[in-house]
Amino acid sequence: MQLLAFFFFVLSVTALPINKRLYKPSSPVFSVIAHHEGDVFQYHLLKWDGEDLVLNADEKAFFGRIKASNNYILNLPGSNKSANATQIEPKTTSVIVDPDTFQLSTTKTAVNASSGFGIDHQKLTYKNSSQFLACPANTYRGEYYVHWGNNNKTECPNQARGYQIELIVQSDDAINYNPETNKLGNSSLPLIPQKKKRFLFF
Repeated sequence: MQLLAFFFFVLSVTALPINKRLYKPSSPVFSVIAHHEGDVFQYHLLKWDGEDLVLNADEKAFFGRIKASNNYILNLPGSNKSANATQIEPKTTSVIVDPDTFQLSTTKTAVNASSGFGIDHQKLTYKNSSQFLACPANTYRGEYYVHWGNNNKTECPNQARGYQIELIVQSDDAINYNPETNKLGNSSLPLIPQKKKRFLFF
């Protein structure tokens, strides 16, 4: 009788859903690789110069996290700084998307940060779009500023030629992190994500 009861207990345990995710107030910290399918460049590590998000620049790598607790803002957790800076930026530093140019820069107050960031299939998204644009900076070093694509409506300043990019999140955990996947009882994703090939450039 005890053996039969144990058998039914095992069956009931194995029948429970094991892939439900709990709400997480913040994603893990991640870095980002910009991918462009073209001859000009293919991969660039996303960096931060203390003010703007840049590519092909002599700056420290960008490290960020998405905070659902602040309406899905893209936050810099305070572990990075500009190559020319003397102090680490405060933990309240977050990304802001310019409402006119759609350029990604930073603000020191979470209140002014842009909400609506997410991760979808390992790609950084803003307002549910993974389209971003690399616009050349007006320097001799070949740097690029990062703009949100705005459904292919964004144009680079001064009529410069821009390059469509995807921002690939480099993390062992955050394959998907957005309002659709980050909620109690969601079972659309496996508990342990499949290992995928990642690009590690540093």
